[in-house]
Amino acid sequence: MVRVLIVHHSLNTVGGAERLCLNVIEALKEAGHKVVLASLEKPDWDKVRRAFGRSVQVESRYVLPFRLRMFGIYQRPLTGLVAQAVRGEADMVVNTHGDLMPCHADLTYMHYPVMALGLEAGSKYVSSPFWRLYFTPYEVGQKLMLKLFLRRSVIATNSTFSAEAIRKFIGAPAVVVYPPVDVETFHSERDKDPRLVLTVGRYSPEKRYELVPRIAKKCRGLRFVVAGSLTPRGEAYLRRLRAEAKSLGADNVEFLADLPLGELRSLYGEASVYLHLMVNEHFGISVVEAMASGCVPVVHRSGGTWRDILAEGRYGFGYGSIRECAETLERVSRGDMEELRDEVRRRAWDFSEDRFKSRFLNVFDRVASLKEA
Repeated sequence: MVRVLIVHHSLNTVGGAERLCLNVIEALKEAGHKVVLASLEKPDWDKVRRAFGRSVQVESRYVLPFRLRMFGIYQRPLTGLVAQAVRGEADMVVNTHGDLMPCHADLTYMHYPVMALGLEAGSKYVSSPFWRLYFTPYEVGQKLMLKLFLRRSVIATNSTFSAEAIRKFIGAPAVVVYPPVDVETFHSERDKDPRLVLTVGRYSPEKRYELVPRIAKKCRGLRFVVAGSLTPRGEAYLRRLRAEAKSLGADNVEFLADLPLGELRSLYGEASVYLHLMVNEHFGISVVEAMASGCVPVVHRSGGTWRDILAEGRYGFGYGSIRECAETLERVSRGDMEELRDEVRRRAWDFSEDRFKSRFLNVFDRVASLKEA
């Protein structure tokens, strides 16, 4: 038995990184290890249960019994201080949050290097002077912690695309461990509506949902639905999207927000095609969910989505321009795609939670063996 300290800023944001953290905790406990979670704020296990359908019984150490809603990225390093205070009780430290913390970790799951976000096209930290100014001190702090706390850590990441960025910006190799996707929940064998094109994600400008009305205008015979999760910052973006669709006369587009899980599953099951618009997506969990439902994915020919999930066209279609995207959607909606649907359903299981746990434990065991040696 190994005593493992998991460092994660907060589980209460219940996103993809939090699903990964939950799976890491489960995998380690199933392997017989003792796990302690270090976070800044107290885990809201009821919220975790509502989001993921389960929570875990794990000892947790935290500072705040509540959530601070301002200066979010500047709260993250404080998590490392919590971890530093209790790391002497652990044999191994695993950072699943991904950003660097002022605490040595034996294994760091880095979703994407923070240093790259300040240069990434479409990032708010590039396009907005305000956000650039807000982000710069954090970026400087991350570079400092890179020298102090990462050199002895093994790095894992979510795709070969992210691994290349880590090598470029961090100067270190990273092992690819694809993130866990709840494939079982979204698996569907339902009959499809050949006219329905679905897009799912968070309402945020880097997702490029403003392209949907322009594409829909070229595909009048198809129906487009964007089902997005909404944050306070995303409300203005959603209003712009609806206004854009109206101004273009794209009445075959519908923007939906914060659908219950049952309605989202129903949409996945009904849709024939899944449209993904983000450029250089690091991975793309919603694409895998759609594939589990039998949707044929059409994605931008970039990033981990194209390279790692679709295997550069083996499990779906890519595009480079709006015109090519529209033409591909028309072709897919008219074609016989049943054989491909079966293939993408099988492909989705490569990214299941069980596969993730197995891959993660393989890496963890190797790191533990190196530490003992």
